[in-house]
Amino acid sequence: MTLQIHNYVLGPIQNNTYLAVDADSKQAALIDPAIPSRQIADFLEQHQLRLSFILITHAHFDHIGGVRWFRALGSQKPPVALHALDLELWRDGGGSKDFGFELNAGEEPDLMVADGQEVEMGKSIFKVLHTPGHSFGHVTYYNAESQAAFCGDLIFHHSVGRTDLPVSSEADLYSSIREKILTLPEDTILYPGHGEKTSVGEEKANNPFL
Repeated sequence: MTLQIHNYVLGPIQNNTYLAVDADSKQAALIDPAIPSRQIADFLEQHQLRLSFILITHAHFDHIGGVRWFRALGSQKPPVALHALDLELWRDGGGSKDFGFELNAGEEPDLMVADGQEVEMGKSIFKVLHTPGHSFGHVTYYNAESQAAFCGDLIFHHSVGRTDLPVSSEADLYSSIREKILTLPEDTILYPGHGEKTSVGEEKANNPFL
């Protein structure tokens, strides 16, 4: 059974927040919750889904702004997954101060993921790919069965992530894309943090930055 993937465009920067559902086990993983969303909460309740994980690709404020709210939903607090190299960014409010406000992301993530690690949700497996460049601890969550890669702000449709930030590295970004993304099967769907979804084959052929 492949994942059912639902996309919600949330927040002032039009973030893609994804809900990946393993229908057999009635579990769901929330990926990069930008802000609180009653729409997502209602969907979970209506379909009697358990929110098993909150998976964070990187700790910029527009990808973690809803974590505290979703953590408090219901009686079972879902573990929050983050790479340790983005923990400092999390503690600093995800760079929110640079935009004139302060975000308190809440208590720290309780699942520190590393390159190659597998996060299991029912029969669905998310493989963690450490893909630094946009931030030090940026990761991509890859589900081979569904041919889906949740790639945060690493690569977009015909574009790439910003590297002009204090936690960024242009060299690392392009290395991550070449070594971790373009080596995936060409029909792998890329689910980015902003904008429309794309595929590995499409970006190989038509991304002007690559």
